[in-house]
Amino acid sequence: MRTEYDKIKDLDAYTEQLIRQVEKEGLIKAPAHMKQEILERSKRLDYQLAVTTRKVSKQMQLFFYSLKVGAAVVTALFLLFMVPKEIPQAEPIAPKEAARQQEETLNRRLNNGMRELDQMLNEMLDWEWKQSGN
Repeated sequence: MRTEYDKIKDLDAYTEQLIRQVEKEGLIKAPAHMKQEILERSKRLDYQLAVTTRKVSKQMQLFFYSLKVGAAVVTALFLLFMVPKEIPQAEPIAPKEAARQQEETLNRRLNNGMRELDQMLNEMLDWEWKQSGN
């Protein structure tokens, strides 16, 4: 069974063989007309369209990634400031009831904040789509 060392040793031998062959024979020349064909193809409309589409697509990916990161930051800040730092001590009479009320209050605040965040993101996306449509 071959070990990793044997495989690497064989790769090194092949690499050295390729280097000696290139030094001896030289590099293979590209066809003379190849440069002109590449330049002509790059000026064609279908190629220009493909390059432009790829560029716009990357810009949209970056925009959506930025939106996701921004939403994560806003959510983290929202949670940081909205969640109470300390949970108040429950009343000695009914600790379960006080804990349930505290949980409901926290859930209500989180739900309201998430609705507001969702509304802001939807408005931003609608605005961006309207801008890109023009």
